[in-house]
Amino acid sequence: MIPAHRCPARAWLVLAVVVLTLGAGPTSTVRVDNWHAYPVGPLDLDAEWRRYPPRPSAFKRPPAIVQDEDRRVVQLATEGEAMRIGRSLTIDVARTPWLTWEWKALVLPEGGDVRRPRLNDQAGRVMVVFEGMKGIQYIWDTTAPVGTEARPDELEIFQRVLVVVRSGPREIGQWFRERRNVYEDYRRLFEETPPPVKLVGLESHSNDTRTRTAVRFGGLRFDAR
Repeated sequence: MIPAHRCPARAWLVLAVVVLTLGAGPTSTVRVDNWHAYPVGPLDLDAEWRRYPPRPSAFKRPPAIVQDEDRRVVQLATEGEAMRIGRSLTIDVARTPWLTWEWKALVLPEGGDVRRPRLNDQAGRVMVVFEGMKGIQYIWDTTAPVGTEARPDELEIFQRVLVVVRSGPREIGQWFRERRNVYEDYRRLFEETPPPVKLVGLESHSNDTRTRTAVRFGGLRFDAR
């Protein structure tokens, strides 16, 4: 056997790689966005991202990949309609509980207010759908203050809670990065241990107020810490 002090440096490097590989834990980040994989122009809704629920009618202004400074992002714009696009993913929020996303509101729906069911429109929503027909939506509201939580359709089969993360027009046109512990939010809102996430959606709504909206979304991911 070759004494340890005489082992070639290359052997030590190989050994270190093996040790690091064997010691690696579960994935610490689950990336949801993949805008870089698409060309600039209308977003292909027959690939990873799809419309939900399926509707026969077309959007007036389809979701699009746009260039924002040095990167590609997705833009949602509506005219008196609801726009929802989502990506099916299985995510264990016990392992990756932290949701981080970037968004920039461009046009807020005039009069939108999550507290008023007939005016429940927002420029941007990030939807997290769990197995068992429950969901959390993090929203940029026009009127309701940050921290407002609403359950607009408690009696429906699908239970959801809308949480106001950002509000009002003062910060329109600026990029913001948000971070939420989805695991803890679910436990607090539904008083149970969260099941796996099955879909992550991006939305923009102007169908209740019959106005217009526009929003851009950048990075979107789940992190372990």
